[in-house]
Amino acid sequence: MPEGQPYDIYRERLSSLYHGYALWEPGPVEDLYEKVSVGDVGYVYNGFFYRMFNVTLPWGDLSNQKFGASKPENYEPMKKEEFEQISKSRLAKGDYYSPNVTSQKNTNNVYAQDPRE
Repeated sequence: MPEGQPYDIYRERLSSLYHGYALWEPGPVEDLYEKVSVGDVGYVYNGFFYRMFNVTLPWGDLSNQKFGASKPENYEPMKKEEFEQISKSRLAKGDYYSPNVTSQKNTNNVYAQDPRE
């Protein structure tokens, strides 16, 4: 059985699907920002993405002030046109799981058990 925190195991196991960096909690951190946008700079901690600032917004933009001095010195914002090559796509709805895991119907409401028990 893999060792580590669930959010790390989740990220490591799903990385083989090549759909980007798998976040344990993909939604925005409440009260920090509304959504992840092109140009966001931040870090991942415990499976959450923490947005520090956005390089497409002016240095002094209010949303860039939430982490205080965690952004670089006054910078020139990047133009959104510089990101025209980005294509959007969504993963199709369905089950995603790491290699060597299979899907199984649970018609009898059976719960997973530790194989050592």
